[in-house]
Amino acid sequence: MTSSADSRSGRDPAALAATILEEEARRQEEQQRRDDVTVLPDDRLPGVGGEAMPLRDALRTGGASMLTVLFLIQVFDEFDRAAFSVLAPRIQETFAVSDTVIAAIGGASGALFVLGAVPIGALADRVSRTKLAGVATALWGGFVFLTGFVRSAFALFVTRALTGIGQANVLPVNNALIADQYPLEARSRLFGLLGAATPLGRFAAPFAVGAIASIAGGSDGWRWAFWLVAIPPAFLAVAVGVQRDPKRGRYEQRLVLGEELDEDADVPRISMGAAFQRLKKIRTFYFILVGVGALGFALFSIPLFLSLYLEERFGYDEWGRGVFLGLVQVGPLLGAPLAGYFADRLFRRSPVQLLLLTAAMVGSYGIFVVLGLYFSNIVLLWLFVTIGFTGAFAGFVTLPPTTSAIVPYRLRSQGFAMVGVYIFLLGAFGGAILTGWLSDSFGERTALLTVAPISTVVGGSLIAFGARHVRRDISLVVEELREEQEEMLRARANPDDVPVLQVRNLDYSYGRVQVLFDVSLEVRRGETLALLGTNGAGKSTVLRAVSGLGIPDRGAVRLNGRTITYTDAEVRVEMGVVQVAGGKATFAPLTVEENLRVGAFTKRDDVDARMARVFDLFPVLAERRDQPAASLSGGQQQMLALGKALMLDPEVLLIDELSLGLAPIVVQELMVVVENLRAAGVTMIIVEQSLNIALALADRAVFMEKGQVRFTGPTAELAERDDLVRAVFLGAEGG
Repeated sequence: MTSSADSRSGRDPAALAATILEEEARRQEEQQRRDDVTVLPDDRLPGVGGEAMPLRDALRTGGASMLTVLFLIQVFDEFDRAAFSVLAPRIQETFAVSDTVIAAIGGASGALFVLGAVPIGALADRVSRTKLAGVATALWGGFVFLTGFVRSAFALFVTRALTGIGQANVLPVNNALIADQYPLEARSRLFGLLGAATPLGRFAAPFAVGAIASIAGGSDGWRWAFWLVAIPPAFLAVAVGVQRDPKRGRYEQRLVLGEELDEDADVPRISMGAAFQRLKKIRTFYFILVGVGALGFALFSIPLFLSLYLEERFGYDEWGRGVFLGLVQVGPLLGAPLAGYFADRLFRRSPVQLLLLTAAMVGSYGIFVVLGLYFSNIVLLWLFVTIGFTGAFAGFVTLPPTTSAIVPYRLRSQGFAMVGVYIFLLGAFGGAILTGWLSDSFGERTALLTVAPISTVVGGSLIAFGARHVRRDISLVVEELREEQEEMLRARANPDDVPVLQVRNLDYSYGRVQVLFDVSLEVRRGETLALLGTNGAGKSTVLRAVSGLGIPDRGAVRLNGRTITYTDAEVRVEMGVVQVAGGKATFAPLTVEENLRVGAFTKRDDVDARMARVFDLFPVLAERRDQPAASLSGGQQQMLALGKALMLDPEVLLIDELSLGLAPIVVQELMVVVENLRAAGVTMIIVEQSLNIALALADRAVFMEKGQVRFTGPTAELAERDDLVRAVFLGAEGG
């Protein structure tokens, strides 16, 4: 029962719970309203509706050479994998290792595939992708060649792991090149043709490596397979390296904007951390990632342990296993191009239906493999495994076009790299270890029956769940392109009117809770902007997005016209975006002088001169330069925090809660300092709750309430808006 004291003090738990539920309902309603507004009609979504482009026209536009060389790279990429998969029992005998160990060695290339894909994806979004692919392909061939010389299980583990570095370019680079090389109207068919390379390689490779090992004979016959497989990559590395790197996002720009945007060479590099955070906030892509992560448990384990099962159950040697696994690829080889053809048609009709079909196809993979394992007849086993593999490959052929449509073009390579991370690191490597343990304990058949259906059904279900967001995510890509064009045209028309800082259409969430809704603001050079609102209005979150401490779900942040939305906080500091955090922003054990020197960590020149200017602004700090920061009063610590920020000569100074918890006389001293900075032309955003301070310091004000901008204009005009400020400011101040 609620006590009378609680009731009198306004802390009735029932009332509090009702308030929380009401606020959450309001937030969800606002988020849904924003989603409904964001989703565009189908005729405004690039690639949806319209007429198909004949394949010959697409190849004429983009050229056949790019597709050909990437196709061959992926074919011979499978020769390396098949060599290890088919010859696994013989390699296992050579080094006398268990199923678990051979699975771990097999998964080692997947681990480095992931570790390599992430930095390669980051590089591919800002350097020549074709030259990057050439270097990676050459490295891959070299490590495959070295695999044939290993004399211990550990050495084999190392070479297999390093081979993954060379293969790491396939997902982030090849897919991004296809997306930018060929028109969007035929993109799925081009991905279908490229996708056929994998089953073609898997069809031909088992025969080839099995034949090589059989002809070479002996316990070391498997080594010849790796030596010969390493030859084609040497030529392909040159062939892909001389290709011209296509312009990023050009076909989306043509369809959405009617023109190609000028490439901005001055855009700061996109950091891996920022890209990772941003990509995970694309709702469809998030469910694709977790879905393929679950599928990865089966994608790598099934071919490897199926080979071991064929030896144990049917007594097949290298040649027999190679024939079986090669014939399994007949279905995927025919299914991949057909899937690309139908994916083009279905995407034009409904991207949602395409992703649902994708989920159904990949989800069927494990089910059909499991059904096949219940038959002792090798023909029936082959039939069901082939159907399962066909569904998986057909499904995965349709994922790159969907990914290309929902991921901003500047992040496309890193997006494809993340798919590899989830498949191979979360799925394949972990799945190989788990399946290996089950195989050692209960046999290969039991291991496959356990892992295959669970991982594929769960993975397919997650992808299907994400399909409901796909139209919204494509719409956001369109909106981002249009906003970029508008800003480019505005800057071109009036280059002297570019704001120092610009925030456009910003949405921001903490987990699933959205706290900013379509926030926009601009700050001119030398201007002081007051960012006002109640507690929880989202003011500090805006500063987090501006300073790079958090990545928004949507929108853009620009500094002097340069997009910095996906750059790290430390890069923004170097560019001049400096924030003074609310509360304590000093190192307590260090002296005042040491704090100031640490504050100048990105600008080591003229430190003493800049420190002298800080001491001129804050004489009280000069008097205490050798005292620890912990010994200063609250107001003096705030002065020191401001001084540290000024040591960086900020282009834009962000001050969060200048007057928080300070005595009026101290606030008055700080206001004098800020006024001096304003007079000196320092551009500032000041987060405040006090309207009086905002009126005294700022030229303009932005008033926020519940994550949305309710007012933008002169501070004097805000003071006249009783509907906005009376309950918040005058009530808080007792006036």
